[in-house]
Amino acid sequence: MISVPVVLWLTISVVVVLGGVSIAAAFGLGSFGIAYALGIDIETIFSTMVSRINSPALFALPLFIYMGILAEKSGQGERLVNFIELFIGRFKGGLGAVIVLACALFGAISGAGSAAIASIGTVLMPRAEASGYPREYLVSLVACSSILTLLIPPSIPLLILALTMQISVGAAFLTTLVPGLVMAVGYIALNQYFVRNFSVKTVEHTSKTVFIADFRKKARSASLVLLLPVVVLGGIYGGVASPTEAAGMGTIYVIILALFVYRNMTFKEFFDATIASGNLLGSLVIMVSALILLSTVLVYEGTPFILAEMVSSNFEQWQALLLINLILLVIGMIMDDISGSIVAASVLYPIAQDIGVDPLQFAAIVGVNLGLGNITPPVAPLLYMSSAVAGNVPMQKYIGYILKFIFFVNIPVLLLVTFWTDFSLFLPRMLGF
Repeated sequence: MISVPVVLWLTISVVVVLGGVSIAAAFGLGSFGIAYALGIDIETIFSTMVSRINSPALFALPLFIYMGILAEKSGQGERLVNFIELFIGRFKGGLGAVIVLACALFGAISGAGSAAIASIGTVLMPRAEASGYPREYLVSLVACSSILTLLIPPSIPLLILALTMQISVGAAFLTTLVPGLVMAVGYIALNQYFVRNFSVKTVEHTSKTVFIADFRKKARSASLVLLLPVVVLGGIYGGVASPTEAAGMGTIYVIILALFVYRNMTFKEFFDATIASGNLLGSLVIMVSALILLSTVLVYEGTPFILAEMVSSNFEQWQALLLINLILLVIGMIMDDISGSIVAASVLYPIAQDIGVDPLQFAAIVGVNLGLGNITPPVAPLLYMSSAVAGNVPMQKYIGYILKFIFFVNIPVLLLVTFWTDFSLFLPRMLGF
């Protein structure tokens, strides 16, 4: 049985988080409470926590964050938007498809949903609303599309998950690529269904000469941005660089584009973006440290293994998988994706191992679930951010749209990831992971 102090202090931590206290403070408090109640040596726990944080692979985290913020602040998302819109923005529903594809491509640059909403949403929401898309619909479409950045590699939550689970980062990135692409196709198809009832204006077709001139201009503008995923992912899967080295190369590439090629970022803006990255990284390091401290305490106490034994002895595998999905959904609703990754790896991974789930399949299940949790009311951080960008649209206006996206796209993909092993493991196996 799980000890009473563990249940008590974890409950306190969750309640405190729901009350508005930071995740780092809430779960740090819970960690110390459990350690004190059970008489666990704090010095031993801290030394274990520090050794887990002091990982060379973890250096990729600040680099990916820095790369994403610089790409967002220097307007590289807008260049992608203009290039994609050139091909499909002229068709009815095309602008909605542009939002989906732009977020997917931006995911290959930033790896963070909030960056996609800030970069793609601010550019395309006003443009789409002026074309006849209802604002409340755009809130749902942009929020759903933003979670593609968590699934299209490189993904910051999957990086953290892989490091916590001690599996290959490159392999973990690949597990959510196919689910992410299928989800993107589903969003585009559902967008075409919704657009039938909107009075959407399309861009007038231009002559072939004007189109070619426009294509050359926008292709030249976006081509170097489109090469960024090639630099990062090509370095990782080509065996040229580790994820950390690839993140470093990508960051240098973005800096060169912003300051010396496009010259659309002043040195003051570059400095401000660097400070913003440092501030974000500082808060993330504190949060990650607190959650790793909690996972260390729970492992010392044996909670994950007790839970694994309880689940495996009382449930069939399919029932256990449904239970894991339900818990992950709740985690995604009350935590950000990075926090959820650490908690999932620390608490739920032993259960998945005990019922025979492949570690890479578990990584895919976590990735898809955390994305779903981030857009599922009542918490839904990415959904609320999308609403804020659109001008604080009331939830009752977009709740119908978001639920349709969830039920007709997200949940079917989640079920495929959970119960069809090859759906998420095809690419890693093909590339020899």
